[in-house]
Amino acid sequence: MPEAETRPEEDAPPEEELDAHRHDVPHAHAVEDVASFELDEGIAMPAFRARWQLFLPTIAIAVIYSAAWIYLVNAGKGDYALVRLLVIVMAVGVPMLAVHAFLRYQTIRVQVLPDAVRYHPGWPRDLPIDMPLDLIDQVRVKHGLSGLLFGGGTLVMDLTTGEKAAVADLSNPDRAREAIEQRMAERENETPPAGTFEF
Repeated sequence: MPEAETRPEEDAPPEEELDAHRHDVPHAHAVEDVASFELDEGIAMPAFRARWQLFLPTIAIAVIYSAAWIYLVNAGKGDYALVRLLVIVMAVGVPMLAVHAFLRYQTIRVQVLPDAVRYHPGWPRDLPIDMPLDLIDQVRVKHGLSGLLFGGGTLVMDLTTGEKAAVADLSNPDRAREAIEQRMAERENETPPAGTFEF
């Protein structure tokens, strides 16, 4: 009976080479120490923050519902079920929307570090993300209708893996894109060409 063929151990790649290969691949990771987001603001460039227009939907809903309530009360329809619904929305819904907008306004942030882009897409995400510059293929900005009217927009980072990372509701997404592209160009100039050696 022929013996089963076994692959010689010397043909298998050493575990050290596999580990080295894994470490060469850049990957994004969460920033566990949230306080470092504030402490690192002096590095490279200041953080780009959210735009105040995050509060516009809450303000619009509060104004519309308040105006409808005032109209119905003055028209002598204060005991209608619709009036009670408007009061509930103003008492519960508007504060909840305001808190949601405030939390997003406080947490949305993009910061350019020496070798990565540290960003927080905003609440309810818990932690900021460090995206290595080597993993970013290109950076672009999307302006929606609100962005065209009031400024602001979404910063989109197209990654070399084919995926995308986006931060919406930024106050100055174009400046953030320029800062990232500038740092990427500087990093390319800092990296020696392949096949050269520094002594």
